[in-house]
Amino acid sequence: MKKAAQTVISADKYYTITAANGKVVEVADYNTENGAAIQLWDYAGEDWQQWSFVRAGDGVYRIRNRFTGKMLDLIAGGVVDGTWVHQWEGANGSSQLWVLESTGDGRVKIKSNLSGKCLDVVGMNQDNGARLQIWQDVGGENQTWTVAEAKAVKKAAVKAEPVKEEAPKAAKKPAAKKPASKKPAAKKAAPAKKAEPAKAETVKEEAPKAAKKPAAKKAAAPKAAPAKKAEPVKAEPVKAEPAKKTEAAKPTVKKAGK
Repeated sequence: MKKAAQTVISADKYYTITAANGKVVEVADYNTENGAAIQLWDYAGEDWQQWSFVRAGDGVYRIRNRFTGKMLDLIAGGVVDGTWVHQWEGANGSSQLWVLESTGDGRVKIKSNLSGKCLDVVGMNQDNGARLQIWQDVGGENQTWTVAEAKAVKKAAVKAEPVKEEAPKAAKKPAAKKPASKKPAAKKAAPAKKAEPAKAETVKEEAPKAAKKPAAKKAAAPKAAPAKKAEPVKAEPVKAEPAKKTEAAKPTVKKAGK
């Protein structure tokens, strides 16, 4: 009865599997592929560090990862000491079946139902990244585990503080730039003097009007030519004075006196 109470709390809850050194069993690099390694790491409240126990018989379970949905499995269905553990999609093979055996102190041994060997830490490694294997039961600390309901880990809310600090700094920088805006105001006065060349552009518009005067001179030239031709017509009648030669008729009168 004690064994059952320690191994199963609820079928719909998730648990951590913690080694004697305080590190938990997880899927390496939160890899979702078949064959991903199983290792130890500091607990961070991540889903790939949490497991559910799916009942497969009396006291027998499949251990499924919360993040990947894949099962704790023996590579190639191995049964010899040193067979490494990985994850694999759910199958009916006995390489995914495990039995939880109480040690009497609140911890358990997790044994392969296929070989009877214990889940064990390779080389009794205490570091993050230590791999898991199966090994014959030697009663060592590296073969004992604590199965407990997974607890949420408070994520560092400190990350929000840098955001608050950066916001005021960004506001102060624009305030420092406001005094510099007076210098551009002085530069605007200089462009006002450059506006005078705009008057020269209006002179260019008057230049086309001056072009009309040469056209008027061309019209006056033809009118002056006919005026000079009219004067000789008046001078010709004045030359009619030679008609006075009619006085020659007087000698004819003298012949009548003889």
